[in-house]
Amino acid sequence: MSSELESALLATTLTSSIPTNQRLKDLSKTFGCSEDIISRFAISLSMKSGPMGDDWVAQTLSEGLTVLNGKSIRGKTLFKSELPLFLVMLAVAEPEAESDQVRELFRLHWERGVEMMVEGMRGLDWLEYLANQSN
Repeated sequence: MSSELESALLATTLTSSIPTNQRLKDLSKTFGCSEDIISRFAISLSMKSGPMGDDWVAQTLSEGLTVLNGKSIRGKTLFKSELPLFLVMLAVAEPEAESDQVRELFRLHWERGVEMMVEGMRGLDWLEYLANQSN
């Protein structure tokens, strides 16, 4: 990947769907950490699960919505100094991806990973959940 792509990703802002923003807020309360930390974990979790399907969309929420907009997060806040690592993980998870798809793939993996975290948390406390992810 080029340094131009890295610069563009650090300068961009990713915006999630409204349900993903709500899930992030809920997870942030549960884990007691910031949404950017949860977002990095979510992206990694989703990429571990393989490529995004062409038809994937965030599941809607029927109750508990307290947010009005999607979550916006700047690339430099999301990736910090680990952007090269995230680009390698994306290349492994999405070997057919083109440069012009990278930004959208990161957004989709972010949203899918957040959903995966919420689903995986059912009945577990956050320490149990994290312990299960190391398997």
